[in-house]
Amino acid sequence: MKCKIYFIGILILISHHLNAQNKNDFEVGLYNIGFGGLVGGIGSIINKKPNEKTGKVFLKGFYQGALGGYLIFESKRLVGKFAETEDYTYVWPSKILNSAGASMIENAAANRDFWERWHLNIAFNRFEYNFERNKLSYRIMPFALGNTIYGFIRGNLDTSMSLKTGTFVFSTDEINSSNNSEYFNAGAYSISNSIVYLKSIIDLNRVISHELIHIYQYESFSGFNAFFDKPLNNWFNNTKWFSTYKKLFYTDINYLIFQGIYFVNKDYNTNLFEKEARFYTELD
Repeated sequence: MKCKIYFIGILILISHHLNAQNKNDFEVGLYNIGFGGLVGGIGSIINKKPNEKTGKVFLKGFYQGALGGYLIFESKRLVGKFAETEDYTYVWPSKILNSAGASMIENAAANRDFWERWHLNIAFNRFEYNFERNKLSYRIMPFALGNTIYGFIRGNLDTSMSLKTGTFVFSTDEINSSNNSEYFNAGAYSISNSIVYLKSIIDLNRVISHELIHIYQYESFSGFNAFFDKPLNNWFNNTKWFSTYKKLFYTDINYLIFQGIYFVNKDYNTNLFEKEARFYTELD
């Protein structure tokens, strides 16, 4: 247990060492911490054991989720440093930090200890390590898989950029939109945890950093998946097909939730997710 705590401390120290933003980012930090805390707290109540006290479970889930939210905040700040310096050595550390934060929120929402399961997502591939069982597992995320297929249909895989960012990045000659929204006119967009960009874009690194923030936002919503664990297990209890499905797939319901909230307000200037992405990547 102490080793896990020390590991978290090292992650936080690394993020502070790499980061030197001059901005007053208290509000966005508070948003990420509060978001992680609420998702962790509410999810832990949903997944509460019969003999556990609601208040105690909520507090545990809240502070664990809040700590995960803080790591996610720091991961976004590292993307901001990448946008400022165009130094790709910031990107993989930011991805690992983001995955650590998302893992902690997931554990909190599932009413697990924060260190029990840690994951790393690359496109539709989910690699998860279970510390209790000392076991590494691999599962496919179906919605991310569908979006990855869409990326291959829309453009060509940019192998170099994909390796440098730890996510699938696709280039395309044309981006079309039926509604001509600024969301598409920006020259790039994220689809779950992949990126499609226009080949003719001038400031590619800045655009990639902006879309990475959206991917980290999407990843932070993975704690919501734990909200559905108990209901799904109760509905499909003892069914063979569901047991087999869970071994092969991790249902990324967070895609539907994130997309639904995003499109409640599609105005580029007032959309909460766009405002946060601009905060880190449109530097003075």
